[in-house]
Amino acid sequence: MPVYGLLGITHGWARVLTVMSGAGATAARAAMTLNEDVSERAGEGRLTQYHERRQGGLDRLVRDNEIAVLEKPEWDRTKASLGEGIYR
Repeated sequence: MPVYGLLGITHGWARVLTVMSGAGATAARAAMTLNEDVSERAGEGRLTQYHERRQGGLDRLVRDNEIAVLEKPEWDRTKASLGEGIYR
């Protein structure tokens, strides 16, 4: 199951990774192997975000879960092609 990510910054300047999958948010979240340096923010009907608690946490999350990190234009195209099922 491919999982796609978009890196960003929170209002407090922490790194954040938003993820999506054609299998839906619940399936993507269930497939993730987390580490102690990230925290998960999830809710019904929204994409899951992972906030970096310590430096390197998101890099390990991406590597360990083989997340394809996209640039914003590619993220937008992929999101549109996957449709509303990404929020399930």
